[in-house]
Parts: sequence; C-alpha cells; structure tokens
Amino acid sequence: MNHPQIAAFARLAGENTAPTRTLEGQKTLISRTMHDIAYDPTHDEIVVNSPLTQAILVFRGGANGEEPPLRVIQGPKTQILGVGALDKVTVDPETGEIYIPTARHNILVFPYGAKGDVEPVRVLGGSDTQIRFQEQTVGSGNTRPIRVDPVNNLLVVPRIGETRNDLPALLIFDRKASGNTKPLRVIRGPKTQIAGGQQMAISPKGWIVGGARGNSIAVWSVFDDGDVPPRWRIPVKQISGLNVNGIALDPAHKELMVPTGNGNTIMTFYFPEIF
Repeated sequence: MNHPQIAAFARLAGENTAPTRTLEGQKTLISRTMHDIAYDPTHDEIVVNSPLTQAILVFRGGANGEEPPLRVIQGPKTQILGVGALDKVTVDPETGEIYIPTARHNILVFPYGAKGDVEPVRVLGGSDTQIRFQEQTVGSGNTRPIRVDPVNNLLVVPRIGETRNDLPALLIFDRKASGNTKPLRVIRGPKTQIAGGQQMAISPKGWIVGGARGNSIAVWSVFDDGDVPPRWRIPVKQISGLNVNGIALDPAHKELMVPTGNGNTIMTFYFPEIF
C-alpha cells in the first residue's frame, strides 16, 4: 500500500531515478490527501497541509527520513476546521506568511513562526470577494491553489463557477487583502480558456501559469482584466498524451515542470518567455 511521503529528486533526474531523500513516517505527521506543497526560500522551510488532522506542518528545508515538523498549526482558534478539502497551501516567499484556502470559501493567513492553536492574522472571504473553491456543497471536493506575487504585491485566487454558465475565473487581490474585499481585477470569460484545474504558479515577471481547457497550460498577466485570451498556451495533452496535475517553476533554469497522474510522471518544458 502506498503511504504519504515527500520525495526530493535531482533536477536532472530521469526515468526510474531514485529520490535523493524522502520525508515519511509516523513522526512526520504527514497524512494522505495533501495535494499541494510550499517552500519558503527566505527561511529554508517546507510547508505542507494535513487535511485529515486539520493542520499545517512546517519542516526544515533539508528534512529527511522520519523527521518531525518544526512547528504544527492546529486547533479550533486556527479556523482550519470542518470536513472536506483543506488540501492546498502556499507561502509568501518574502514574509513567510502561510495562506490556506478552506472549504468555507475563504482564505486563512498565518504569520511566519506561528504554531499551536493560534488565530489567523487575516481572513479573506465573503460575497464581495467572489471566492468560491468548490463545485459542490461545502465539505466535498478539493479547494483550488492560491499563489502570492511578491513582486507586484498581489494574491491570485482561482474561482470555480457555481453553475454551468458561470465560468471559472482568476481573482486578483492586493496581497494583504482581508475581510469581504472586492478583487482588484477578475480574469473571466470564454476567450480566457481558463479551466477549473488544480494547478497554478506565478513567474517573477508576473505571469500567471495555470490550467486551461483541453488539459493544457496557459499564461495570463497579473494585470489582465476581463475576457482576455492567454498570452501563450501549451497543449500538454495533445503533445504528450498526459494530463496536467500540477505546475512548478524553476526560474534559475527557465523551466516549467508539470507532474501528471499518468504513470506518476513529471514533464519539463523550457519556457524562457515567462522568466
């Protein structure tokens, strides 16, 4: 039976290459159904969520083996509560703040160093925000990934449509937005080709790299607004036969990495235009 783990590979690892290290075991507190992982480059820490225990786990960047987390955020004050999806997490790469979207269609923000049963420093949610993470009732399905753009001081939040005619969107907020705040801009419409996928990343130049129709990847600007077509599009399914299950960027080597559930494969594309 498969068990939850975090595996680290060499950047140029090829087929059937063993990981350089793995983080796994009971002491790590890692659980199944975590569908996202974040890295804090400022503090060299790994942040993962634990949906089954309604917690956030923080490890040192070089963690290996059955190593316990440095910190655990968990308890009723955190508002990381209820059944359903708490399966995405992100970190502000400059401040170390941790963002977690919840099945209540809001975003909880915790300061760097938070641990135990602590209240979030900000909560973004409400009808004016237009935030909606799930197609079904609260407590089912998965949330969508959110990402911080520290260069332009923005927060990008995917939105799932509530009805067949309500198209998915990308909501763009001020990075420190809280409460029932309206987004600065909304990218939505048939020309955008946005799909309700489980993947998104933001390049240092402010390009939003996300899932598009037809199991493809498309690129929009954080300054786009309205029904705008993507600037670039990679038809991943068409050229590889594989699905898009995630997105990661390697700015140093100008590469886009795409994990897929088809055979647990990671595809790497050279994409200098977005860097």
